[in-house]
Amino acid sequence: MIKKYMFIFLTMFVLNITADEGMWEPYQMKSLQKELRASGYKGSVANVSDLFKHPMNAIVSLGGCSAAFVSDQGLIATNYHCIERSYLQFNSNAESDLFETGFVARTKDDEKRSAPGSRVYVTLKSTDITNKVLDGLSDDTAALERAEIIEDNKKVIIRECETSDEFECRVRSFFSGETYKLEKVLKIKDVRLVYAPPSYIGEYGGEIDNWMYPRHTGDFALLRAYTAKDGSSKEFTKDNVPYKSDSFLKVSAKGVKDGDFVMVVGYPGRTNRTITFNEIKWDLETGFHETVKFLKRGIELMEQNTNSSDGSMLKYRGLKSGYENYYKKISGQIDGANNFKLIESEKIKWRNFLDFVEKDASETDKNYLSELLNLIDEDQQKSLARSYYGNSALISQAKRIYRNAVEREKIDAERKPGYQDRDQERIINRIKSLDYSFDPRVDRAIFEDRLIVYSGFDSSLRRATYSKLFRLDESKEIILSKVDEIYSTDYQTSENFLQMFEMSLDELNDSQDPLIIFAKDTFDESLAYEKESEETGAKRQLLKSKFIGLLKKYYESSGKQMYADANGTLRVTYGNVAGVSLKDGLIYEPFTRLEGIAQKHTGIKPFNASGKLLNLIETKDYGKYFYKPINSVPVNFLSTLDITNGNSGSATINSKFELVGLAFDGMLETIIADYKYIPDARTISVDSRYLLWTLEKLDEAENILEELTITNSIY
Repeated sequence: MIKKYMFIFLTMFVLNITADEGMWEPYQMKSLQKELRASGYKGSVANVSDLFKHPMNAIVSLGGCSAAFVSDQGLIATNYHCIERSYLQFNSNAESDLFETGFVARTKDDEKRSAPGSRVYVTLKSTDITNKVLDGLSDDTAALERAEIIEDNKKVIIRECETSDEFECRVRSFFSGETYKLEKVLKIKDVRLVYAPPSYIGEYGGEIDNWMYPRHTGDFALLRAYTAKDGSSKEFTKDNVPYKSDSFLKVSAKGVKDGDFVMVVGYPGRTNRTITFNEIKWDLETGFHETVKFLKRGIELMEQNTNSSDGSMLKYRGLKSGYENYYKKISGQIDGANNFKLIESEKIKWRNFLDFVEKDASETDKNYLSELLNLIDEDQQKSLARSYYGNSALISQAKRIYRNAVEREKIDAERKPGYQDRDQERIINRIKSLDYSFDPRVDRAIFEDRLIVYSGFDSSLRRATYSKLFRLDESKEIILSKVDEIYSTDYQTSENFLQMFEMSLDELNDSQDPLIIFAKDTFDESLAYEKESEETGAKRQLLKSKFIGLLKKYYESSGKQMYADANGTLRVTYGNVAGVSLKDGLIYEPFTRLEGIAQKHTGIKPFNASGKLLNLIETKDYGKYFYKPINSVPVNFLSTLDITNGNSGSATINSKFELVGLAFDGMLETIIADYKYIPDARTISVDSRYLLWTLEKLDEAENILEELTITNSIY
């Protein structure tokens, strides 16, 4: 029975590692020298395997996007779409819309502050701590006890690591909990906006061109990191000075040509190449379709309930853009899975693995596998209702503050992660973000819609107390009357919520405000669900680690090296500049040109290039950035780099470690690569020549050009 069961349900993974596949941890690069040389890499492998050598120590994270230092004055290059909410949206209003005008700081004094909580993270250390995390555990440890032991071990590790508030330490799970590593980062707290092009460059093509090629998007922006004069990380103050990075990337005015070696170093968010087959089956048949439905409705709700007159459209601009981006991606994954016959191809690959399992796996390993698959099946049945639970930023904020007050009654070491002393700053900054990203009227409209959908789920899939308080088994009018009551709260602004944050637990419990009462009344139920989730997570961690251990043995038997799924940690991927043909008779060339911008121009967003830009193109004012093979300045280019979400803003570099581009997108036809490596998948990068051309010709930002170290240039 186990053989039949596993054939139907087991894992989806990649068995044949090709030259360009993999989001590799830096230490693994030493074992990939042969593959790197074959791709055309001529540099030192030691440099890209050491966090403290150039170029690795020039690479930073923005917490969701990647970036890189490009000067010794803390100047940082990243994608335009990575700075929309915390820099452009935060600094925009009805009188000054930076999305429309763009922004150039002509002096350092002109640079604009970021939203509260914006950070730059510089990785300082990554060490294996698996034994410390799992200390005190055995395979027989009860699941809930297992969760508690792992949590306590993590808290001790982090407490010992964080010697000051300028360092942040994170326990990262690799291979689904089979391995753990401690990541220590420098947390730079003062980050300022230096440069962003107008939206007609930064997001040219908008959602129409998103995930598409040919592409003509100037998805670039510049920030600057600041520290105190003594080099310590401090919040914004005029006395702060530009951060002195240990290294930075030179920017190439020569760029790349077809076939050139390129490498991306960044922080990819998440891939799903080692998930079980029942997980991917669920995603393809149910999860993806439900997610598309959820996102589509969210987009509609924001379009229907925001407007420019009261500023709500600007406040929800970033969230709506995120929904649109993810909606198109998931839609593309549905099509890609069908086009590449994902399930069928992975079943064939599974047969080879099955032979190994039958020969070398123990009965215990097989039983662990069956238990894992059953656990996943059970959890999937509950996942749809979970999507519609909550969805009120107002209620979520109150529940978080109430929980924080409960935790503050304990000594710090006994508090839940997320509510310790180290987390208070993050909670406060989240409250402050309401100033530029929250409108109670819009929030309520979204919540009401989601709540009515939630009421339609079987009561066994809903939270009982939550359902009772909202009377979800009664009429829509009765349900919405409770929403009326909650949204009549006095707490609807950052200022009010900061006052709530300062209240003690006794003060919150004595409050007669309907929002606080609701947070209090649902607290015990939320705690119970949290415990249940922790128990399930602990079971999954053990069972997945057993499976991953078996999978690693199979890779070793085949002479292959296995890389962990992306998890937000520093990774390296390499490949070559290359076009692709994904459909018969249709060839995507590796470079797009300035002229493509003019060809797409309609004068209507998102194809609304300015007169100055169009004139520069018409007069062929290419300057030193002319690339003869295309008779123009390159705008975007394709490469075989293997990336995913979170790689946005990653430096695309050549063998000399010069910045030749910034990775910002993939192609819709192959976006299913998050689940299965697709050799024809291509990464879209904005060309360094277009960045430099825009700074020089369009924005005349001489001060920025003079600060950059530009190779093959007079600057």
